[in-house]
Amino acid sequence: MGFWRRLISGDSTPQNRYSDIAADDLVGAFGGMISGTGLHVSTADALTVPGVAACIQVLTEDLSKVPLELFRKTSSGRREKATDHAAYALLKGHPAPWLSSFAWRRALLHNALAHGNGYSRVWRSERGTLERITLLKHGQTAVRWAADGEPFFDVHTAGRIESGLSWQDVVHIPYRGTTDRGSSGGILGISPIQQNKETIALAIAAERFAAKFFSNGARPSFVLEYDKKLPNDEVAARMRAGIERAYSGVDNAFKIAILELGIKLKEFSSNPSDSQLTETRKEQAVQCCTMFGVPPHKIGILDRATNNNIEHQGIDYVTGPVSSLAECMQSGLETACLTPDERETYYIEFNLDGLMRGDLASRYRAYAIGRQWGWLSADDVRGRENMDDLPEGQGKTYLTPLNMIPADDVPDEDKPAKKAIREADAFEVKRITGQWPQDATSSAN
Repeated sequence: MGFWRRLISGDSTPQNRYSDIAADDLVGAFGGMISGTGLHVSTADALTVPGVAACIQVLTEDLSKVPLELFRKTSSGRREKATDHAAYALLKGHPAPWLSSFAWRRALLHNALAHGNGYSRVWRSERGTLERITLLKHGQTAVRWAADGEPFFDVHTAGRIESGLSWQDVVHIPYRGTTDRGSSGGILGISPIQQNKETIALAIAAERFAAKFFSNGARPSFVLEYDKKLPNDEVAARMRAGIERAYSGVDNAFKIAILELGIKLKEFSSNPSDSQLTETRKEQAVQCCTMFGVPPHKIGILDRATNNNIEHQGIDYVTGPVSSLAECMQSGLETACLTPDERETYYIEFNLDGLMRGDLASRYRAYAIGRQWGWLSADDVRGRENMDDLPEGQGKTYLTPLNMIPADDVPDEDKPAKKAIREADAFEVKRITGQWPQDATSSAN
């Protein structure tokens, strides 16, 4: 409010008459951030940068297309899909009758990455059973914290306010959550857009420079030189307007200029090759990848990608930023959708195996190893390749290598089978060398 008060109060004291408006005042009044380039950087502006938009798209879509399921821990230490729990169908299929799981996750993660925080409303029946999960638009939710850090949410929807909603009523996904912006130990996320405003401003400036350059017919700026003084400013303005009207713009490129009275054209600004515009724009895209932890090849920058390292870069991508974002969303969903008692038995998990699938030959070699060593059945392999099980239970058999025995099973030398093997070995030695082994000769005598 201090900004507006100074703007309209009419304070005419000398020390305040020409005071600068602070950047923080503009942030509070209009949103966004003022960068060192002088450009206003808002989230909407940042999303016009191809590198930023591509990184957010890659992360949101990769985590939205993999299975998201609810599991139950069994007494034997194994796990099973909790298909009988109300949350299972909501998370895997449709959080709401009109909303698919893919669309819900993508929008929720987009808000978290672009704005720092993503929110969804959890609806329950009078008996406390989960009924649906709906999206909350950015800016609709305000967070406040109790003295012990417990969050409460005020949601503004359809002209009304739901005040004091608990952590079981709202799913909160804080990207890069920190207590810096909260109070009483409360956690709020922060977007890379907010953390790297200068980098994004430089990318926006490069894009605008390129657009302006081509709007001027892909030619540098120039001046009109005339060795005499013009009569007045009106004549100068008319001459400039005529030149701009006739020769600026892509459609007017390569037209022949006709100048009168000895007027000359002279370039005075650098061209894109001098300022390395192409290299600058590519480097800014790489910087956007660094901001979000995305490998450059995921957004189409293949300068340093080879057949030998691209697969390992993909694995690092899944085990790094994707798995961290998945864990953030899993914990947020478990907090809101499961009661403290249910968390002892149930848990929510993304299946990220599909993001680390190798090529066909590599997968089949891995399946062969698992099949031969007995920890994969034919149905297990077919399931991983999205194929149906073999009929009549033919694919449920697990193989066991015959040349392997348990480590604590010491061979018994007196067993008839062992003796027969030794005798067969002795006769095989005689057949090859023509001589009896010493122990075989003794037994023959």
